Amino acid sequence: MLLRILCLCLLIVNPVDLSNIEQEQITRLKCSDLLVGQYRCQHPTIDESTQEPRGCKRYNYTWNDEVKFVDMAPIQCYTAPGIVCDGGVYNDTLDGYVFERNTSCRWTNGKYYRTTLALSLFLGVFGIDRLYLGYYVTGLLKLFTCGFMLVGALVDFLLIALQVLTPADGSHYIIDYYGPRLLWTEFNETRTYLKPQHY
Repeated sequence: MLLRILCLCLLIVNPVDLSNIEQEQITRLKCSDLLVGQYRCQHPTIDESTQEPRGCKRYNYTWNDEVKFVDMAPIQCYTAPGIVCDGGVYNDTLDGYVFERNTSCRWTNGKYYRTTLALSLFLGVFGIDRLYLGYYVTGLLKLFTCGFMLVGALVDFLLIALQVLTPADGSHYIIDYYGPRLLWTEFNETRTYLKPQHY
């Protein structure tokens, strides 16, 4: 009889202890480590001057002794009801925690795609398109060689139209948010992914 009471007490006490341990693990979870479905993010607010998410910045990092960069913008996210995480602020109306996550964006530096395309079409023979993008040496060469005998002007127009020739500082063109933006993809045997346009 004593053995049955002891086993019954262990069955009652253990689930309570396990739930406390699980609760401690949940509270130790960071908001940035939440899985998809545990949080929801708002749509980014679009800056009218750059047509990119507001607050888009370029961050440099070093990988294998090579300096690379990534473009990110902050957006507001909130957890699903009942999810507790560190790094967020609790909101009563949402019954969840509000926190910031980064989303990818395209950092721009004031060069418009339509302007560049028009300059290349009408003044590309004189190298004005290259000068506008910041390629001063090749722009002057096009000026003095009549657009590399018109062949260079045609090639530059095609490269700009395909968005291969971008501004010299590594930024992207300012294109309407739903405009003619090209995204480069690369196909592999195992997966398909977006290829970064940093070459």
